[in-house]
Amino acid sequence: MPITRLKIQVLLGVLLLALPASATDIIPCAVGNRWEYDTVKLLRASVVHQGKVLSAMRETSSGKSVYEIVSEDAKASPVVYDYRETNYLWPTGGGKGDTNTTQLRITTGEDGLRIISTHQERSGEDKPETQTYDPPLLYFSKLAEAGKSWDVGTMRDGETRNPISARGAGRETVTVPAGTFRNCLKVVYSGDQISGVVEMWDKQFTITSGRSRGIYWIAEGVGVVKELEVSTSTSETPGPDGKQVVVEAASCTVSELRPGYVVKK
Repeated sequence: MPITRLKIQVLLGVLLLALPASATDIIPCAVGNRWEYDTVKLLRASVVHQGKVLSAMRETSSGKSVYEIVSEDAKASPVVYDYRETNYLWPTGGGKGDTNTTQLRITTGEDGLRIISTHQERSGEDKPETQTYDPPLLYFSKLAEAGKSWDVGTMRDGETRNPISARGAGRETVTVPAGTFRNCLKVVYSGDQISGVVEMWDKQFTITSGRSRGIYWIAEGVGVVKELEVSTSTSETPGPDGKQVVVEAASCTVSELRPGYVVKK
């Protein structure tokens, strides 16, 4: 039962949904706004049966992430924006890379930024994943600026569910390739009650535990200048002998803003 990058990425996919946490007065939404990041990702996983590790992998990838506002529906009230994130990652040891795209419908209002829907396309998967949220997820709240917490809502990916909470965590100075940004708003996203099933090797694995953390540093008038995302999960399914086959997986991703970002307003 060899481990492949695709299988583990599918398993961890619901744990983190990267999106610049933004509000009208923190990251402006305007068609043409574009942010590019240097991205590094560490992925590891193991398959365990009766206490023995049957297969294991550890892989580091690097590349870039591009976030952009591609269009808007100005007739909607409030205005709805089409936002796209594309990640290009290649294994540092060589091999085929991955290109994963997430398209979102987002809107901003008096309480913050909300996600209306998501559409994800992953390398190696034939079927895109689409989710619509009613009511929309409150991905970013203006409560963050006061250091308070809020419920984002439950993110979905296939047959998995991840209730997310978030909180403002003060302000810090951050240095990235695009420069040094002072007084950045720090926001922490947490998910500790992940549930559902994922398919690997033509079998249904039940998620028995999983946690996710996303930390974003936001510079006013610029947007997210740095991201740190960590997720872990354990899932299992009965093996041929009736005893559980367990998959333990974890990932860590760091993205830092490059020079040349475009923010029109």
